[in-house]
Amino acid sequence: MEENCPRCKHCGSANVYGISRVVGFFSKIEDWNNSKKAELKDRKKGNYKISASE
Repeated sequence: MEENCPRCKHCGSANVYGISRVVGFFSKIEDWNNSKKAELKDRKKGNYKISASE
């Protein structure tokens, strides 16, 4: 297994992927071409949480 593989901070699962919201919709970063991934590195980043409603 890859050492740099992203992991869930809660359960440790490797079944995770990055997403980004662009122009009103979400998309998987892993599906982007190299140019779009390079743009992502230049973007301003924030620390956001998604909470499940109970």
